[in-house]
Amino acid sequence: MTTTKVSMKGEIELPTEIRRKYGIDAGTEVEILDFGKEIVIVPVPKRRARGSIKFKRPVSEIMSNNREEEEEFERRRSEIRSR
Repeated sequence: MTTTKVSMKGEIELPTEIRRKYGIDAGTEVEILDFGKEIVIVPVPKRRARGSIKFKRPVSEIMSNNREEEEEFERRRSEIRSR
């Protein structure tokens, strides 16, 4: 895990290995997702796909539900391991 500090202006510096891995260059747009106990930074693709996908719920809600399912899975896995 890599740590970084927030500047007085609220800026953070992403480590070089993370920027390279995800193709984040200067000027790349990123989306900040807030999941209550954690925040996630997601690079916005440079090229948008043609057409669109319409969801019945907001993507942030879908991601939040997915995170809750992952936490439940991890909880169950921990219970099994502790037996």
